[in-house]
Amino acid sequence: MSEAPCSDAARRRGDRWVGTAPPARRWFLVTKTGDWDVDAWQGLHADPDTKAVLREMLAAAGARLMLIRRPGRHQEQPSLWGIVDSASTPRIRWGAQGGDDDLLLAARSLLAAAPHPHPGGSGSEEGPLLLVCTHGRKDRCCAVRGRPVAAAAAEQWPDATWECTHTGGDRFAGNLIVLPDGACYGGLDASDVGPVVAAHLAGRVDPAHLRGPTGMTPATQAAVVAVHERWGPLAWSDVVAARQSGDAARWSVHLRVTSIGRVRVTGHTELTPPHLLTCDAVRPSPMALPVVDAVERLTSEEAAERWVRPPVR
Repeated sequence: MSEAPCSDAARRRGDRWVGTAPPARRWFLVTKTGDWDVDAWQGLHADPDTKAVLREMLAAAGARLMLIRRPGRHQEQPSLWGIVDSASTPRIRWGAQGGDDDLLLAARSLLAAAPHPHPGGSGSEEGPLLLVCTHGRKDRCCAVRGRPVAAAAAEQWPDATWECTHTGGDRFAGNLIVLPDGACYGGLDASDVGPVVAAHLAGRVDPAHLRGPTGMTPATQAAVVAVHERWGPLAWSDVVAARQSGDAARWSVHLRVTSIGRVRVTGHTELTPPHLLTCDAVRPSPMALPVVDAVERLTSEEAAERWVRPPVR
């Protein structure tokens, strides 16, 4: 077990977080007050058979289960489900959670690749939705660093802010996901979250804490961050990843950037020295992280090729 909190150690080392955003592009949210257990599936109040079916449905939809609650230990939680699609036209839909059947109905609509109306639904919302990981049962850093971040976010955006279960990257706490965009930020303190979220919502993404877009490969995430660093401030929607080629060792990502045109980002993957990556880690582990080598605007001839969506993780 790590002697020092993993986030403290990571900050001292200067661990890189670019390219480490979660792999999900769709999200299945369920409110739950109190203890979340070690993971979201254990903490979900549902019949075991329902959980088994729900797991299969969410896996087929490329969706991730997240338990959520309002910041504050004694806050009353509404009984809701939420489905978020960041993979196509970004959207959020909420509905009342009266039992297992409601969860399965919601999952079926998500499996259909878009949140369609069904009984119990309360309509679509454009967002934003701010999920801050505070999952202390998974890693104590998530609670110690995440709760102040969630509280600070809730002061400015009370309707949008929720605490959530594990997002990944415990050592990068506090971690925040902005939905439906799918932007993942890490290394946040309470003083950071206001400026970071305000800039994102105002269309001026600050890449200093940006881990990457959720659901994309690590290389594509690194390319998106690199474009924001090179030509920002840009809106989140201004940068669209179009195609990735090469392999893990040497890769190339093509993007479309508003007011800039077609862009190519090239890079490689680097294995970091082994470290204790979580508070409960018993042995050091390395990380394979993308490293950007070059960012360049393409000529019209270079850009005249077919553009397709890059692979997801």
